Amino acid sequence: MSKNKDEIIFVIQSFEQPRIIKKIIEKSEEFKHVQVYGFTRKIHAVNNYDLLDTYSNIDYQIIASLTDQKYFNRIFYYFKLLWIIFLKHGLKKKHLYVVGIDLRMICTMVINAKIDYVISDIVWLYFPKIQRSIFRCIDTFLAKRSRKVLFTSRGFYESHYAEYVSEDQVEITENKLATYGIVTPLKHLKKDAIHIAYIGAFRYTSIIENLLITVKSNPNLYLNFYGDGSAAIVSLMKESAMKYSNITFNGAFKNPDDLEKIYAVNNINFVVYDNGFENERVAMPNKYYESGFMNVPIVCATNTYVGQRAVDLGMGWMIDINQESIDDFFHNLSIEDILSCHERIKTLDKTLFSC
Repeated sequence: MSKNKDEIIFVIQSFEQPRIIKKIIEKSEEFKHVQVYGFTRKIHAVNNYDLLDTYSNIDYQIIASLTDQKYFNRIFYYFKLLWIIFLKHGLKKKHLYVVGIDLRMICTMVINAKIDYVISDIVWLYFPKIQRSIFRCIDTFLAKRSRKVLFTSRGFYESHYAEYVSEDQVEITENKLATYGIVTPLKHLKKDAIHIAYIGAFRYTSIIENLLITVKSNPNLYLNFYGDGSAAIVSLMKESAMKYSNITFNGAFKNPDDLEKIYAVNNINFVVYDNGFENERVAMPNKYYESGFMNVPIVCATNTYVGQRAVDLGMGWMIDINQESIDDFFHNLSIEDILSCHERIKTLDKTLFSC
């Protein structure tokens, strides 16, 4: 592709997201120069961005390393970001690709910029009623004023933005797995027992506790954690792993480099997120795409968009989030059920799941 555009500026929340790194690389084929400003995270810091070093027309700058939940501390770094953008790019016309509501708000102060706004989570859905109402107004206004709005789930747009944002502005960019040619689908799964993978950010404490109760009471189930989270939930996982031989805690991993070896030792992906939150009900988590690509059956929460899509394609099951439902599901699940589901997933077009 000929590079007929001068420059695009990425403003991103985390250099640890493979999907964003993939998008940056794609844009390097379209633009003569790609400038990236963003942050690393003290949780999930696995340096996925080292791939950018091999592209001569991509420059990136890490503004700071952020701590989860400490939003007030970010204000200084956000203004530092604005100052750097002004110093380097001045008052000339700019094309910004901005990820997340907080950075989109900050970038309203960037002069002479047209903005593509990426919405991968609707964070204000977690806020109390008054704050939620305020941030809904702000976010929908910002979305309407953006050149393009890129949603990772059509459910986000249809549920919360369709009234405010024209369909012409919208682009659905799902969280498909960026393989970089590193990982390949699994042709066979483990058959000796049920091996449950819980992969990613550990956010839903009560669901994890329910899952642990089920596994602790059944030595024929194996549960393997991969990822990171708050100190309290990680401590619970590590304590469980020390006491029970059928539970392991494996810590942070690099995506996609480590995915194949992770899925190769598991045969079901536990993606049961809290369906009490509106965001979770309409989101499309990247674990759906990983499961579909790797041919690993998936179990999701009831009343979720991702769960319905998984069931519609024959990729897995939906269960409730309470302990009784989790216990009943794994009590009745057989290796034959898993292998049969695995064979169905193998027949699916992998472009549905990878980019």
